[in-house]
Amino acid sequence: MFSSWGSWLVPTVPPKFGGNMKAAVYTEPRKIIFDPNFPDPEMGDGVMIRVKASGVCATDIKAFKGLRFGMEPPMILGHEFAGEVIASTMDDYKIGDRISAAPYAGCGFCNFCLDDHEELCQNKVFTTNGCFAEKLFIPRDLVYKTGWKIAPDVSYQAAALAEPLACIVLSLKSCHWQPGWTIMVIGGGFMGILHVILTNAWGATKIILSEPNPQRRAFAEKMGAIVCDPSKVENLGDFARKNTDGFGPHVVIASIANEKVVESAFDCPRAGGYYHMFGGLPKQSMINIPSYLTHYKEVSLVGTSGFRTKDYRLASRLINEKKINLEPVLSSVFHLDQVGEAIEQAEQQNILKAMIVE
Repeated sequence: MFSSWGSWLVPTVPPKFGGNMKAAVYTEPRKIIFDPNFPDPEMGDGVMIRVKASGVCATDIKAFKGLRFGMEPPMILGHEFAGEVIASTMDDYKIGDRISAAPYAGCGFCNFCLDDHEELCQNKVFTTNGCFAEKLFIPRDLVYKTGWKIAPDVSYQAAALAEPLACIVLSLKSCHWQPGWTIMVIGGGFMGILHVILTNAWGATKIILSEPNPQRRAFAEKMGAIVCDPSKVENLGDFARKNTDGFGPHVVIASIANEKVVESAFDCPRAGGYYHMFGGLPKQSMINIPSYLTHYKEVSLVGTSGFRTKDYRLASRLINEKKINLEPVLSSVFHLDQVGEAIEQAEQQNILKAMIVE
């Protein structure tokens, strides 16, 4: 076996690693079982970590419901993680190091990667299994590109959120975000709240959030957002303009997977602004886009899915250097034998963000 990315053709011998681990195994739609004797992931060239914290994502919920193509049971879900190194073939990472890494990275050689659309790469490098488990193997290429050592004063839970934060970084980059701009977020779920938190840190002069859930509205209000209940607002566009000196926000983020709600916010962005379809709608979904939006108002319609390595690296620095405070969202904690319950609670919107801890 030979290592790569930084030590080409240097032979390495992975340490022997075997046995069993605890894991939450997705066995069929809407069923996850706790297996205390699941086979360890195979140790290769890279690092093996003991997972200390992982986050439940909307992708996990979709897979749990049997709605995510390519994520069929049996498998271990989860892709937001942080942990402690327990085996390594890499000089830069020793046993005991606290680390995190992205769940994927582009190959670096295909047309998508070379065109700076790494998130669309069809040859991505992935971790070998999901992180709702006691152990996780991360290949050298992935560690080399995205791995980072967690600062002593940063929690494992906060570090595990680098992946979703990276998605927000790319979201705002696609809208050419500038300090001093205004933003409206449609949907106060976890990713919507992350938009509120990051734009607040990045110089937003006004943040508006539309969300029917009163608890989520209250949370966003504490984060500095102007909030509204869309069921009690006659026209979202009028509300947006009223709170942005009559112009409308520079950026509107539709952080919601509902066609009608997406359509209801087309009147919100200012002329020359951006409308970002951030929430993932089903492939068969169709929406009606008013022609005046792009032609006469010159609003740019954009969309992103995932992140690029540079977005993830920036997100990890924001967390490690405490340029952004994610601790307020880390209030709902579950253990590995409660993953099914955690996903159900997140699906029912009873909690903002479910975190799985050791």
